[in-house]
Amino acid sequence: MKFNPAERINLLNVIPKEGTATTLKIVRDLQTALGFTEEEHREFIVEYKLPNGSKYEDLNKDKLTVLKDVAVGEKANDIIVEVLKTASEQKKLHISMLGLYERFVEGKKSAEDLKDEADAEAMKKANADVVAPLLIK
Repeated sequence: MKFNPAERINLLNVIPKEGTATTLKIVRDLQTALGFTEEEHREFIVEYKLPNGSKYEDLNKDKLTVLKDVAVGEKANDIIVEVLKTASEQKKLHISMLGLYERFVEGKKSAEDLKDEADAEAMKKANADVVAPLLIK
């Protein structure tokens, strides 16, 4: 699945911090996949110095459309669905998480997913008449 920086941050904020040993290993792998590298941090995060000397970090608005392909396994998907459903049931689902809720819980496809499917279909049609050569032994 492809995620922009804001979606990655939202997912990092909602995935559980507690659970069984096996689910926490899956969560840890998901956190690593969703997390930002040093290079991405320099590219996506803008740091502001406040008058009191502290720092404030925010996303570079020009980079919000940059996507990262993250492998989300079946169990990781189940964990995300559960946490988003729970947040919705408890009326704690934030508007910034609505797109993720629609993708994971309602099964709606993102614009990126639809484009990827269309590209794959176009590639399939373009190569429909291509015949693979037989290997001679």
